[in-house]
Amino acid sequence: MTGIPGVLVNHTLCCHMHSLPRFINSPKDQTGVSGGTASFVCQATGEPTPRISWMKKGKKISSQRFEVTEFEDGSGFVLRIQPLRESRDEAFYECTASNSVGEVSTSARLRVLQENNIPLGFPSIDVGPQLKVVEKNRTATMLCTASGDPQPEISWFKDMLPVNISSSNGRIKQLRSGALQMENSEDLDQGKYECVAVNSVGTRYSAPANLYVRVRRVPPRFSTLPSNQEVIAGGSVTLTCVAVGSPMPYIKWTRGLVDLTPEEDMQLGHNQLELTNIRVSANYTCVAVSSVGMIEATAQVTVKALPKPPTSLMVTETTATSVTLTWDSGDPEPVSSYTIQYRAKSSDRDFQDVEGVTTNQYRIDGLTPHSEYEFHIMAVNNIGRGPPSDPVETRTAEEEPSSPPVHV
Repeated sequence: MTGIPGVLVNHTLCCHMHSLPRFINSPKDQTGVSGGTASFVCQATGEPTPRISWMKKGKKISSQRFEVTEFEDGSGFVLRIQPLRESRDEAFYECTASNSVGEVSTSARLRVLQENNIPLGFPSIDVGPQLKVVEKNRTATMLCTASGDPQPEISWFKDMLPVNISSSNGRIKQLRSGALQMENSEDLDQGKYECVAVNSVGTRYSAPANLYVRVRRVPPRFSTLPSNQEVIAGGSVTLTCVAVGSPMPYIKWTRGLVDLTPEEDMQLGHNQLELTNIRVSANYTCVAVSSVGMIEATAQVTVKALPKPPTSLMVTETTATSVTLTWDSGDPEPVSSYTIQYRAKSSDRDFQDVEGVTTNQYRIDGLTPHSEYEFHIMAVNNIGRGPPSDPVETRTAEEEPSSPPVHV
């Protein structure tokens, strides 16, 4: 048996490559408050993995107020004493790590003071963590501020184990205020949190507070509804449907009772339906479905013909520079506008267009006097521009001679 300051070592012979246990986190002396909490952390490494045990005054720990919690990686335990009793709990607490190579021990002292007898500067928790519910992947912040002299250092426990900020790759950080912040919160962040304020005078634990990480569940809703479409026979159209929710809904298309989207082609949140060579009017339904609910939206695709040519086109008034035309729609279906085309018969230029005419009478200005013009008109609907009407021809009037000047 070899003495090492602060550590008791017992060697035994063992196999090659095996190693004596070594502490990587040893319990620290602390001063607590009666009715409060104390935690001693003990972690060790070695080959084989060492076993950790706790002793108080040479005897194994045994009390309902004493609880031992193991680290997830099996590297050690935290001894927690709560609520503290002034005379009963004051002692040295010894942690022993042993394996087939040998064992090592270390200890820490616990002092317990009455609340009305704590010295000046003893830490006080000014703001402790509160119950919090956070949506998964959002940022959660557990508050903690403390005062004392010297100014206490703040650390955190979760489910009675110390929070290891360095193992989170920067996702978990402790702010300068002492608050614990968890970005992109995960299921494993859920638990009971305590902040601990420590200075050279003593140790103070906050009241525990639970953090709950919840997956937000929102029924599907449409952000882009499929719109009604009009198409010429044999034409094509694309229907678009977008829905959101949590979880994100799957999107499919149906026509009546027929599924148009194979199950393996159902997309999350967005789906387009491409229709080609359309011959028959029909209703198409977008279905958004998730574990929270299902919604539907229907778009009507109507096969329409181009408008028929207007009828009874005639010239009702002629001047040297203008012609007034009137006509009948010639189509029982409504039209959105008319397009008038005209040109001088003596010209090789293409027809000039007057678009967006919404009445059945129109005057065309800016014509050349004493010139022959040809006119026809086309109706326009949502599908497009229909065939032209029968043409009509007319000659503009002669330009009236200007009166000679009058001399006085």
